[in-house]
Amino acid sequence: MVSDNGFVRSVERVAALLELLSERKSPMRMIEVAQALDLPKSTTHGLLQTLQAKELVVRDDNQRYRLSLRLFSLAATALELVDLPELARPAMEELSGSTGGTCNLAVLDGHYVLYIEKVEHRDSLVRLVTHVGTRIPAHVTALGKVLVAALPEADQKQWLTDHVFERMTDHTITDADDFRKDLLGQAKRGYALDNQELHSAITGFAAPVRDHTGTVVAALSLTYLGSSMNAGEKRGLGAQVVQAADTVSTALSNR
Repeated sequence: MVSDNGFVRSVERVAALLELLSERKSPMRMIEVAQALDLPKSTTHGLLQTLQAKELVVRDDNQRYRLSLRLFSLAATALELVDLPELARPAMEELSGSTGGTCNLAVLDGHYVLYIEKVEHRDSLVRLVTHVGTRIPAHVTALGKVLVAALPEADQKQWLTDHVFERMTDHTITDADDFRKDLLGQAKRGYALDNQELHSAITGFAAPVRDHTGTVVAALSLTYLGSSMNAGEKRGLGAQVVQAADTVSTALSNR
């Protein structure tokens, strides 16, 4: 149900409930939450049960509720993403400077990759119309392949089922099974490859950026003119991208 201000009422109530628990110094009983938020007991019970099932609140032996530690994990991830572009930029500048290519950093945003940092070499032959904030379908980028490959198995299966594999070039992968096979090839190589799938004659390489737990939180890529490289040169650039991504991962873990 939508409230008068256009917001979804149930989401507003969840936000208010979480804020309430964060402000209190001690756990609260269900009736206390209902009274504080001026909500029916049945509604409050349903909200708390759902949040408990999602591991966002915890109920103790005295039937009192408090925030769970999972929220701290979510907050830590958000803080990492805020700092990530700044942490990644030195490695991106070094990679771009040593190769002459364009280096990008992105996260998965549903079925798109969202660019959060970009370093373009002044003499780069690759001039892509991308900037921080650009969103591109994930299946046509090496960045997207890295991020989709990192999804939990069930989430990845659902992603592949729901995704629209739009053709961008003659090389674009337009079938879910073929895309899954490409992800397997990525696992063997150690990096993802965009073989002229977004733009003709341009090849992209990408590798995962991980946090201190080993979780993939972003992907780092290098774009280059594909027609000017042989297989050995591609392997060399792929290895450099992996090294740069590992450098960023280390910086993120040590922050």
